[in-house]
Amino acid sequence: MLKLFRRNAADYIRANIVAYFFMILIFVIGIVIGAMAVKTLPDEQKIELVGYLRVFFQGLTEQPSGIGTTQSLLTSVIGNNSRLIGIMWLLGFTIVGIPFVLFMVCLRGFVIGFTVGFLVNEYVMKGLLFAIVAVLPHNFLAVPAILATGVAATTFSLMLVRRKHHSKDNLLYNSIAYSVFCLAMLVIMLGAALIEVFVSPVFMKLVAHLIRT
Repeated sequence: MLKLFRRNAADYIRANIVAYFFMILIFVIGIVIGAMAVKTLPDEQKIELVGYLRVFFQGLTEQPSGIGTTQSLLTSVIGNNSRLIGIMWLLGFTIVGIPFVLFMVCLRGFVIGFTVGFLVNEYVMKGLLFAIVAVLPHNFLAVPAILATGVAATTFSLMLVRRKHHSKDNLLYNSIAYSVFCLAMLVIMLGAALIEVFVSPVFMKLVAHLIRT
């Protein structure tokens, strides 16, 4: 069973290697634009963001997280992740949805690039350390899931375009396979949400103490 899964996964990746390369490129472009956007921020906005970060660091170090706060945060993160995968899944069923899928992937990269870039720009090595513990853990799961969903959505949308000229593709089978794949990516995103809520804050508090000293 495991060998069959590995073989099917390898065949799938080989068949969509160009799509994955292009999706990763879009994501990297988003990261670069986000990092560059830090340099273009007006001084007033930088001061506001630094003030917000100071309040955020103070809250991390001084206020213990309660059960109610954790549950609220978990609900919010799960909701955001579910909406993201759900919207990309729906866009795959539309022929004109590809640009929107690419935009969402690029936007995710922009947010990561801007966050890391701003922290490094303001706090240098301490900011980099905080970015690593705050951004990387859950994105180890979230980013591959988003990229895979983006590839699945674009390839399915392109299949719908080709189907107008060639009716050989089994639409029902492909739709079910596409939906099951997106559901699997949603499960991975739920795992990323658990890491973001329960794991990352532990290390963020430790680094926040270091930044405030």
